[in-house]
Amino acid sequence: MLFTSVIYFLFLACTLSVYYLLPVKYRNYFLITVSALFYMYVKVEYIFIIIFIIITNYLIGIQIERAENKKKQIRYLYVSLFVNIGILVFFKYWNFIIENLFGFLDLFHLKNPIPILEIALPLGISYYIFQTIGYIVDIYRGSQKAEKNIFRFSLFMLFFPKLLVGPIERARGFLPQLAKNIYFDKENIIEGGRRIAWGLFKKLVVADRISIYQTVVDANLQQQGGLTILFATMLYTFRIYADFSGYTDIAIGTARLFGYNLMENFKRPLLAKNLSDFWRRWHISLSSWVHDYIFNPIAFNRREWGNWGVFYALLISFIVIGIWHGPTWNYVLFGIIQAVALIYEVVTRKVRKKISKKIPSIIYNNVSIMLTFLYVSFSLIIFRTATFSKALDIIDRIFSRPGKLFFDKPSTLLFILIGCGIMMIYDIQEEFKMVRFSLFSNKNWIVQHISYALLLIYILVAGVFDGGQFIYFSF
Repeated sequence: MLFTSVIYFLFLACTLSVYYLLPVKYRNYFLITVSALFYMYVKVEYIFIIIFIIITNYLIGIQIERAENKKKQIRYLYVSLFVNIGILVFFKYWNFIIENLFGFLDLFHLKNPIPILEIALPLGISYYIFQTIGYIVDIYRGSQKAEKNIFRFSLFMLFFPKLLVGPIERARGFLPQLAKNIYFDKENIIEGGRRIAWGLFKKLVVADRISIYQTVVDANLQQQGGLTILFATMLYTFRIYADFSGYTDIAIGTARLFGYNLMENFKRPLLAKNLSDFWRRWHISLSSWVHDYIFNPIAFNRREWGNWGVFYALLISFIVIGIWHGPTWNYVLFGIIQAVALIYEVVTRKVRKKISKKIPSIIYNNVSIMLTFLYVSFSLIIFRTATFSKALDIIDRIFSRPGKLFFDKPSTLLFILIGCGIMMIYDIQEEFKMVRFSLFSNKNWIVQHISYALLLIYILVAGVFDGGQFIYFSF
C-alpha cells in the first residue's frame, strides 16, 4: 500500500475516523489491528514473521531485566541476537552468502551442497529487526526498562506509519508515548496534514519527476554525452533525498494525526559541509543506531589503538550501513568509500581548520557544501548500479564523452528545476534563516495556509501520479 496511493488515503481516513470515535482505552488495540492488516495487505504470510519476533523479544526483554547476574543476561542477549540476526540473514542475505560460497568452492573445483532458495524479502524487515535489537541491547545496558505490556510492545513494533521504511524508532522515545492517553487535538491534525503535504510534494513532484528523466537517460546510456550523464548523476542525489525524506515526512505526518511523534530522519543533508556532517543529517535513525550500537562499542573496546581504533570502528560501521541496504558487493563498497572519506576527515581535521581561518567563511562553507555534494553524488553511482564495472562505465562516460544536455521537452527540465528549487529554498531558509519572511513556517496562519494550498495545487499540476514505489522499500 503506497503512501502516495488513493487506497492508502482512504485507509488513513477510515482508520483516523474510527480511532477518534473509539473510547481512549481501546485505541491502542485498534491501532495494533489496523497495523497488522496494513502489513498483511502486502503479503499475509509476513505477519507470522513479525509476530514471532514480537513474542520472542518481548519475553527475552523481561528475562534480561529479571536475571540475577550478568552471565544470565548475556545469554538471553545472545539468544535475541541469534534469533533477530538469523531471521534477517536468512531472508535478506542467504542467497548472497551461498552465491559467494559457490564462487569460493569453485576455485577448488568443489560442489556446493547448499541450495539457492526462492525467498521473498519481507517488507520492512531491516527496519524492525534493527529496532528490536536496539530495544534488547538497551535493556541489557540498563538504559531501558523492559516493556511488560504485550500490547504496548506490539504497537511499538507494528505501528504502521513507520513499519515499512522506518524511521528506526528507539524504545525510550516511542514506548513512553504509548503509555499516555491520546485525545483529539486539532493542532495534531493540522501539523500532520502539513507534513504529509510536504512529503507528497517531495515524492510526486521532485523524486518521481526526476525518475522519468533518469529512466530515459539510463535506458539510452550508450547514446548520451558526458554532460547528460553528469546531470542525471547530480539529479539522483536530489531524487533519493526527495524520495526517502518524502516518505519520512508522510510517515511522521501520519503518526502526528494519531497524536504520536516519530523521530526526525533527515536534517537538510544536502547542505552538509563535510561527510561526517552529512551522515549526522542523512537517515538519522540508521546512522545514529549504528553509532550507538556498533561504532561506540568498537571504538571503546579498541581505545588503546588511539586513532586506529576510531578508523577500525568507522570501517566496520559503514560496512554495516552498506550491507544493510542490500546483499551486493556494491553496497559494501559504498560503505567502504564512505568510511575512507570519514577517516580522511579525521586525519586532516587540524589542517582543514587552519585553512578555514584563512578563507572567508561564506566562500569556505559554500565550497565545502559543493564538494560534499559532489562526493555523495559520485558515491551514489556505486550505490545505484548493479555492478562495480557498471559504475566505472558511468564515471568513464561522464569524463570521456562530449555532448549536449539531453531533455525531451523544455517542460521536463522546467518542472525538475522548479521542484528541486522549491525543496532547496525551503531547506536553505530552515538552515540559515536568511529571510525573516517565510511561507510554510510563517507565524501568520493565513500565509501558512495559503502556502500549503498553493503547494497542493502545484502537486496536482506537476505531480507524477503513476510513479513507482519509494526507493527505500527495496531495503
